[in-house]
Amino acid sequence: MTQRSNRLPYFDWMRGLAVLIMLQGHVMDAWVHPSGRSSEWFWLSQFLGGLPAPIFLFLVGVSLALVLDRMRTKGASSGELAIKVLRRGGWLLLLAYVFRVEQFLVWYPASQWRGIFKVDTLNCIAICTLIVGLLSIALKSRRLNTVVMSVITVAFVFLTPWVYPVKGLPEFALSYLNGNNHPSYFSFFPWAAFTFAGITFGYMLLAGKTKLGESEFFKRVAVTGICVYAAGAAMSLTRIFEYGYFDYSVTSPHFFFVRLGWILLITYGAYLWSTRQAAARWSPLITLGQASLVVYWLHMEIVYGRIFHSFGQSLELSNAAFQSLWVVLLMLLVAAFGKHPATAATNWSTKILVRARRLKPAPTM
Repeated sequence: MTQRSNRLPYFDWMRGLAVLIMLQGHVMDAWVHPSGRSSEWFWLSQFLGGLPAPIFLFLVGVSLALVLDRMRTKGASSGELAIKVLRRGGWLLLLAYVFRVEQFLVWYPASQWRGIFKVDTLNCIAICTLIVGLLSIALKSRRLNTVVMSVITVAFVFLTPWVYPVKGLPEFALSYLNGNNHPSYFSFFPWAAFTFAGITFGYMLLAGKTKLGESEFFKRVAVTGICVYAAGAAMSLTRIFEYGYFDYSVTSPHFFFVRLGWILLITYGAYLWSTRQAAARWSPLITLGQASLVVYWLHMEIVYGRIFHSFGQSLELSNAAFQSLWVVLLMLLVAAFGKHPATAATNWSTKILVRARRLKPAPTM
């Protein structure tokens, strides 16, 4: 496993785990017959399927902290940092709309043009990248980012039940702000809370690795994860936090802390897994994690697209679980061979040129 890209393998592993959970969740959601949706196994599948989005958004924040801090240490100006964030966020937002347009064309004439403006996972990731990234640039230092972002995270979580039902803005703006009465939308409120938590974690990681060492830092992450989960569970025992627009799985502060606790414990597990002696070998989860965008796009075409439309809510639970195996294997192959096509082409062309030079006879005098 090379470290030339400055990637931390445990975050790629964690992203790959989220991809794996997402794949099974979407396959079961799309293909299981209504008669199988009342079983405990289906419930477990969909419960786990609620974790990938928070994990992805959390890792967006972590990635922003690592990238911006690395650029600062190299002397990048605020303008250069802003361009980096705008390019990354803008590219993701463009891809989000390209995907929606492509879905509209694939399903035409059954599709509706309003579906193009649905705020989905990629839209949310793009907006969180832009807003959280630009705010981080303005805060300048690790310490200031850690303090301010942690305060914003807590404030954001407790303000969400009041902001979620806000009206009076243009429909397009409301769709991004709070979903505009669409619970399936991945709007800024409440989902950006995970990105704010992620960027806070990222800056704490950078400081903790220097002061405590990586191992000790992650031990504290595990303890914090347990405490955060316990706090969220305890909050559900009282009705004090049931205010504003209350929906346990969408706007409730206690469910946010429960999920954040799980994310921190998964992060600790990912770190422990990466410290194994065999961790340097090829990892299917890391491969999936590094190609998560390609996998996301392609699996949506397979699971919810027209090619396998006949599978839609028509399979028994066991059959759908079996079908998910080939979907995962196909996505793994795509990730392994299509992860970095440009880099692969460059590497192969470089090898060919080097060999050609070695075989070329020496010039005669």
